Amino acid sequence: MNKEVDLEDKKLLGSGGYAFAKLTEQEEAKASLGVPQIFLSKVGRLNEERFTKYYCNNCAEEYPGSPAIVYENPNEQVGTDIVLIEKGEYKCRKCDNVLALYRRFNK
Repeated sequence: MNKEVDLEDKKLLGSGGYAFAKLTEQEEAKASLGVPQIFLSKVGRLNEERFTKYYCNNCAEEYPGSPAIVYENPNEQVGTDIVLIEKGEYKCRKCDNVLALYRRFNK
């Protein structure tokens, strides 16, 4: 990552909680659905170092650092000219609750 890029700590929502992570303006725009909130699943996989803290709805607690990031690269054909390149989950490190799911397809 370019060290000159400005990163800003943002709250990213998920169905099982939320996380605070440092994002670029481009990542923030990608994670927005045109509403004031931004979504963890829309960003895709971020490096663990970019997270400052996360909140688990199941534990009802906030934790420092990154949620666990579990992913695989199935390279699975899911439609005509559409390939599922990566699928992953952001999970609570304490209770294994899924905070958010993400999928990345070929362009």
